[in-house]
Amino acid sequence: MIRETISRRNHAAVTSDHWHVVRARLSAEPSDDSRYVRSIVSEHDNRVAAVTAARQIFRSLAPEMADRPRDVRDQIFVRKPDFKSLKLAKRVKRRRD
Repeated sequence: MIRETISRRNHAAVTSDHWHVVRARLSAEPSDDSRYVRSIVSEHDNRVAAVTAARQIFRSLAPEMADRPRDVRDQIFVRKPDFKSLKLAKRVKRRRD
């Protein structure tokens, strides 16, 4: 079940009691302090199903994101049960960058 909650630092967050896929969308025009609005787009019984769904979502967004610069494209995350994702946050840096 998807629910809104509060993080340890009293920021609005969303979570689920299942594996879930989170989409982060740019909230306004790109700037140095751009924020992303995060929402849970699907829930799954296991990690494999969540990863599969995340890949499908990513592929469906690819045409829409193709003409945007890489650093302002939407992001997709797979999160474990009860992981709190901030509803509004900066872009997550990729580990490989």
